[in-house]
Amino acid sequence: MSGRRRGETPPGAAPPPAEYEFVDDDAGLDAVAGALSVSSGPVAVDVERASGIRYSERAFLLQLRPADGPALLVDPETPGRTVGPLADLLSDRPLLLHAASQDLPSLRELGITPSSLADTELAGRFLGTERVNLGAMISEHLGIGLAKAHSAADWSRRPLPASWLDYAAYDVLFLHELADAVLPRLDDLGRRDWYEAECRYLVESGPAPAATEPWRRLSRLTSLRDVRQLARARELWMARDRIAEDRDIAPKRLLPDAAIVEAARIGPASRSALLAIDGFDGPHRRRMAGDWLEALEWAEGLGRADLPSRQGPRGEHPPHASWKRNEPEAATLLELTRARIGELGDELGLEAGLLLKPATLRLWVWRAATTRPGDDGELLDDVLRGEETRDWQRELTSAPLLEVVREFRATS
Repeated sequence: MSGRRRGETPPGAAPPPAEYEFVDDDAGLDAVAGALSVSSGPVAVDVERASGIRYSERAFLLQLRPADGPALLVDPETPGRTVGPLADLLSDRPLLLHAASQDLPSLRELGITPSSLADTELAGRFLGTERVNLGAMISEHLGIGLAKAHSAADWSRRPLPASWLDYAAYDVLFLHELADAVLPRLDDLGRRDWYEAECRYLVESGPAPAATEPWRRLSRLTSLRDVRQLARARELWMARDRIAEDRDIAPKRLLPDAAIVEAARIGPASRSALLAIDGFDGPHRRRMAGDWLEALEWAEGLGRADLPSRQGPRGEHPPHASWKRNEPEAATLLELTRARIGELGDELGLEAGLLLKPATLRLWVWRAATTRPGDDGELLDDVLRGEETRDWQRELTSAPLLEVVREFRATS
C-alpha cells in the first residue's frame, strides 16, 4: 500500500485536495478489507474501465470510500489475485454508486454482487434534474466543481499517473455528501418509493441477455442489401471479435465497422484489393490481412441455407421502423402513445424513458394494434408485468395507455 497522497486541485475547480490510499499489493487488499469491516453504513463505489481500448468492460481500478476517511483505490490487476477478501465483504454491504447500471457489470465480473444499493444519478433523474452526470450534480448540490479530464483514459495503463488517481478519488469522495443532499428531496416529492423500487430492480435484474446476432449491430449494416454481403459482414465481424478477445483490444480499435461494411459490399478476393479499402491500412492491420481474407473466403463458400436473412431474428413484432409502411395503424398508435407518455413525463418533470422503456411501449402498441378488441386492461397488464415494470410505473402509465388505445379505436 502506498502512502497517503493529497492530489492537486483539478484546473478550474475548487474541491478540497483528493485524499486517498492506493492499493496494489496483497497486504494493501487485506488492510482495505479490515478498514471496511470496522466501518458502518453504505460504501461508496466506482470503477474505471478502459472502454474503447480493451476488449472487455472489466474494471482496472476499484474506488471505495466508507462514510468518512480517505478514498481507497484498489488495483484489481494486483498480480496473482483479484480483489480477494473485498468481494464478499462488499456483496454484503449496501453500496452507494452514481449511474449504477454502468458499473454493475464490472463489479459482478470482480465477484461483487451487491445485496442493496443507492444510486445518486437515479435520484437526480427522479428529481427531474436536467444534468445528472456526477460533476454537474456535485456542482449543483454541493457547490464543488470537478474536472472530468480522464474519463476516456486508458485505465489499463501501468503505472497509473498520479493525476489520474486524483481524478478517480474524486469520483467517490463526495458521494456520501451528495446522497445526503438529494435523497431527502425524494421524500419531499413523494418519490422515495419509486426510487427504491428502481434500486431494487437494478440489484435483482441481473445482466442483460446476450444478443442473438450481435454482428447486426455493425454501423451502416443496413446499406448492405444482398445476403452474400451480409454473410461477409458476419464472418468479418466474427473474425474481428475472436482476434480482439485474444489480444484484449477493443474490436473497433482493431478494425472499424465502416471497413467491415465496405469490404462486405465489395468482396475483395486478393490481399491488394483488401488493403486498398480504407480502414485496412496500417502495419498492424496489414499483418492480419490473411485473417480477413480467410473470413471473406469462408463467406463466399457458404451455401444458400447458411446465409443470413436480410432481417435479423424476428421478435414478437417486426422492427418499428417498418410499421409506417407495413402496419400503418400500429405506427399511428405508437405516435399517439409516445406523445401521451411524453406529456405525462412533462407533467411530472420526469423523462419519458423513466416512466416506461421504449421497447415496452412498442410491445404494448403492437399487441393492442394486432389483437382483436377485448379486455384491454388485462392485455396491458400482461405486457407490463411480462416486461418487469415496477408497481409505480404501472400505476402511472396504465390509465393513459388504455385511454389512448380506446380513443384511437373509437375514431379509426
